[in-house]
Amino acid sequence: MTEFRRLPAEAYTQQEWLDQEWATLFTKAWYVIGTTSDFADVGDYRTLRVGRAPLAVLKDREGELFGFHNLCRHRGLELLDEGAGNVGKAIVCPYHRWTYGLDGSLRGVANKPTCFPDLDRSTLNLKPAAVGVFKDLVFINPDPSADFEEWIGPVRGQEWPHDLHAKDMKEAVALEYDMKCNWKVFAENGIDGYHLVHLHEHTLGGPSPDQNVWERAGDHMIWYATEEGIRHRLPAKIRNEAGNIGKIKSAATPGYGGVYFLFPATLIVPTPFGMSISQLHPVSPGRTRLTSRRWVGPWQTKDDRRYIPGFNKATGVISSDHWTQHPLETGDFQTEDVWVCEKVQRGLESFAYEHGPLSQGPGAEDPLRWFHESVFKAMESAG
Repeated sequence: MTEFRRLPAEAYTQQEWLDQEWATLFTKAWYVIGTTSDFADVGDYRTLRVGRAPLAVLKDREGELFGFHNLCRHRGLELLDEGAGNVGKAIVCPYHRWTYGLDGSLRGVANKPTCFPDLDRSTLNLKPAAVGVFKDLVFINPDPSADFEEWIGPVRGQEWPHDLHAKDMKEAVALEYDMKCNWKVFAENGIDGYHLVHLHEHTLGGPSPDQNVWERAGDHMIWYATEEGIRHRLPAKIRNEAGNIGKIKSAATPGYGGVYFLFPATLIVPTPFGMSISQLHPVSPGRTRLTSRRWVGPWQTKDDRRYIPGFNKATGVISSDHWTQHPLETGDFQTEDVWVCEKVQRGLESFAYEHGPLSQGPGAEDPLRWFHESVFKAMESAG
């Protein structure tokens, strides 16, 4: 088997490595910032932090989506509050009232004649960021020259069939996890087909490595189960109803996709019954914030957080700090994943840790090889 470079343990434990990821990998990373329906009116905006870059997208007067670094060009204040809203006719910095048009141009400087008599406003427009739209999703990249089509192109033709604007889809309450592991540990767990039948024996119940397939799409990866692999994962009532056979078969094809991993840190999970978009945000070498937006069918609850182990009603965050029973007793596969990822992180921090072998085959741990390769390539191409 061809040798490949494994990321060293330091890649999961050292601040210096994370600093390099922030400076290279995440300066050119595409993230989902919202959906097209989030920008219904002129002035609607959403914000997001990619690595160390606070970013924003808003709908301008021409109806186009304008992406920019969410920083005032005067003193660097984050202009728009975290989350979403509408700026009205202009973006106004609350610190010194510098004012920007919806196209990012610096339109006004308070007390300009006395404080900045020689200032050329045209040199201090908001710094742009790249924006792309694919399947109702709006993506943003800190690098204004980033090529969205080059990045998303390998997925075209294999995209998920969901229409997030459909009448039978409704958005559920978003989830936020605080996890005590490196972002790459959870990413690798998300693309690991070897553990499904073992760790999730009593929740997902599989499928086994020979019943699930990962396919490469550039630096991205698409997972799907074989028809037999997905059949046994559905609830018995659904599995046994003849009318659902078509849904089972459609989910067992590359074009449907059970999981889309969009490099470097986005996991999109479409099923016959809903869809979720989860993204990993590095906080420190051993800490990661996972955010997840979800769309569900009309018969499903919009807010099920109280049933999720570790949910803290006061903060709205899900964390192992608030587990009240062993993760393997919760019946929640995501809790099982968080549990093992935090245990892996502690193992990586041990002086005795050394890499073990990875299983072979695209349905097992080959995606980890592809992921390591892509991380190295992205960091090296950025110098």
